[in-house]
Amino acid sequence: MKNNRYLTTLIVYTTAIVLLVLVQALASLGCFNGLSEQMLEVVGSLLPQLVVMAGIPCLMLLVAQKVNREPVSLRQVCRDTGWGRMPLKNVALCFVLGICLYLLNIFIASIFASLLRSFGYQFSSNDNAFTGYSGLLISLVLTAVLPGICEEFLHRGVLLNGLVKQLGVRKALLWSSILFGLMHMNVGQFFYATILGWFMGVVALSSGSLWGSIIVHFTNNAIATYFSFAEELNLPGMNLVSYLFSNVLVLGLTLLVVVVVIGEIIRLMARDKFKRNLDRYTVRYLATQSQFGVEDFDRLKVALTRALQTLPTWKATAAYIETFDEPQKGRPLERALFTFVFVIGAVITLLSFVWGTW
Repeated sequence: MKNNRYLTTLIVYTTAIVLLVLVQALASLGCFNGLSEQMLEVVGSLLPQLVVMAGIPCLMLLVAQKVNREPVSLRQVCRDTGWGRMPLKNVALCFVLGICLYLLNIFIASIFASLLRSFGYQFSSNDNAFTGYSGLLISLVLTAVLPGICEEFLHRGVLLNGLVKQLGVRKALLWSSILFGLMHMNVGQFFYATILGWFMGVVALSSGSLWGSIIVHFTNNAIATYFSFAEELNLPGMNLVSYLFSNVLVLGLTLLVVVVVIGEIIRLMARDKFKRNLDRYTVRYLATQSQFGVEDFDRLKVALTRALQTLPTWKATAAYIETFDEPQKGRPLERALFTFVFVIGAVITLLSFVWGTW
């Protein structure tokens, strides 16, 4: 049975990427040069985020419902893109995850930054367009709130959820995270954005809600924004990152704790989600077997729970978020769209490396 949602997902995502490229091209041609630095920052955030990555995809999903002769419902769009409720405990855990992933992310980013510099790549300066405490608040909205909601809606809500039933969990996570990295169209951000995107995809699947990855994304970007203003405003902890990287032992212990905490939190959320949906998962698992017996249902529920509890953290998490969907072969148009969106992102990212080494 063909997955019609897969084609819709690729059309929506390809449209968003093409529009992002168009916005970047207009900016490169100087179409926004008449704006002040502050207004350029606002327009450069609102246009790609609210319009291209959230508004237009949402409108296209509503149109797709109409084309497919389904009831046109914004609520259904929210369901399809994972805007489910999340237990309050998981909300707190996701904020902790965001902090841990930020610490892991700056380590990963520093490694790849050093590698790129060794090839002669020059990073552009990232001076804040806004100043003072009001500037900090504006920047938090533009660089943490908007990307946390809009980028997650497009990549984990639309893209990841659309790929899972077609490619399976593992490939869907891999490709959605690579496309997330390429979406930045900047080699300086590609590597750590891809890795962070993979983790946020796992969080979305483990928590069972897009809110999980939104909170993680927001927290990561908010901390980065905080530290970008820390020296100017003399904020507490402004030397924390420098201290971590100046002490190898402290850095090593911090990373060890961070990795363990990340693994345990994701496993806990995935296990809770698995328990809440155990009946449905058991039925779907039995449906993949050659023989199906109703009498096997209760016995398998107990056996699955016990077996998964004995697995190591990452294997248990992988089992908890498995959907038991059989991967399907894409149709020619689907393969063409997927290839196109990957190639256009890869080419621009490679060109950004070339431009950065001139």
